[in-house]
Amino acid sequence: MHWHLFVLLLAGHYLADFALQTQYMAENKATVFKKALGFHVLTAHAFIHGLVAAVISRHYTVGIIVGLSHWVIDFLKASELIDDRFPHTAGARRNGQKVGLYGINIDQTLHILVLLFVAQFVV
Repeated sequence: MHWHLFVLLLAGHYLADFALQTQYMAENKATVFKKALGFHVLTAHAFIHGLVAAVISRHYTVGIIVGLSHWVIDFLKASELIDDRFPHTAGARRNGQKVGLYGINIDQTLHILVLLFVAQFVV
């Protein structure tokens, strides 16, 4: 396991997921497949993750894996399309807050598992 790489990828992930993700991106990435803009916002967010991971690892395959997996994980977490198809779980509201297919803790756990995978097997 390349622990030093994993730690750097993790730091890059949090940088890209929180500091580099604007409020505009966070609010609009859920509209993927409902509005053309949503697809582009989610793709841009995932591309930033892939770019950060590729720069940190100096390995373009890591960037591709991180970027694509980030797109899928965030789509499953936030997509309004999924909310429409699974209203009993995803379209629900708790305390006025929209509940996605899964919450931020599962979302972040999935992203971290991808980073562990690439640090162990790809590089």
